[in-house]
Amino acid sequence: MVFKKFMAKLGKGGAKVDLILDKEEYASGETIHGELMILGGAVAQEINKIDIDFVVQLHGKEQIFTHLIERFPFHEAFTIQPGERKVLPFTYSLPTNLLLSGHAISYTFITHLDIAEAIDHKDHDPVIIQAPPRLKRVFAALSELGFTEKYSSRSFDGHLQEFEFTPTSLFCGDIKELEFVAKIEDEGIHILIEVDIPSFMGKKEVKREIYLDNSLLEQGSELTDQLKQIIAEMISSPLSFAHDKKTFYHNYHQKWSRSTGAIGGFAAGWLATELLEDLFEDAIADGSEADEDGLFAFSEEEEID
Repeated sequence: MVFKKFMAKLGKGGAKVDLILDKEEYASGETIHGELMILGGAVAQEINKIDIDFVVQLHGKEQIFTHLIERFPFHEAFTIQPGERKVLPFTYSLPTNLLLSGHAISYTFITHLDIAEAIDHKDHDPVIIQAPPRLKRVFAALSELGFTEKYSSRSFDGHLQEFEFTPTSLFCGDIKELEFVAKIEDEGIHILIEVDIPSFMGKKEVKREIYLDNSLLEQGSELTDQLKQIIAEMISSPLSFAHDKKTFYHNYHQKWSRSTGAIGGFAAGWLATELLEDLFEDAIADGSEADEDGLFAFSEEEEID
């Protein structure tokens, strides 16, 4: 028994913790359901507390920045007996304005089991945060129009998350790229859409604000037709939608990020300072743009408050 206790203190045959979630993929705003299971080891052990951390990892060129979104404490101490199985319920409603998972953005639940006088045990559970259903319908409509989402899509500009698509059929040759940011409201979705038209004034971006109400979002073919018309108008009359880039960025990206439902808005408060300074200080200082796989993309006309 003495040997078992000694080994349990070293983490061999000690208590373990396992966060069991109902699935691995969730839409922003969805409620996560699961259970926290503590398994006793070879000997009885005192559990000081348990913490579940929900964190986001942002992958830069050379390092990963981790930020704690929320901590769930289970701070009632207890004794776990050998072989005992203790289960606690777990639920969490995800924020509606999270950055969506992408090539540079990932999420993990990290569970810490604090064992008295022994090595603590940790459990890591990655989850994927997908677009909510109404925004998914916008993605689907763009796919119907022959657009495919780029690998470098879902970058963060310090205020909002940007989605990037390339045309493969219908608009191929007319535009090089389509980008947008979104703000989801109860009655519909506001979208700032930008298309790069190579033939317009030496490849200039044409920008337009559109609003898609819920009734339109529920009609697949009508939504596709509406987006097709909007893009066609931007191509045929680019001067009608030309904006000063700096003014447009300030009036929309920065203001939208403070609104509930802006995709990526939850990160604007801390990422715009900590992450930009720690991971991308040099790139921002000289106004250069990140490469295609970079997390951020700034131009000399864009600025962060």
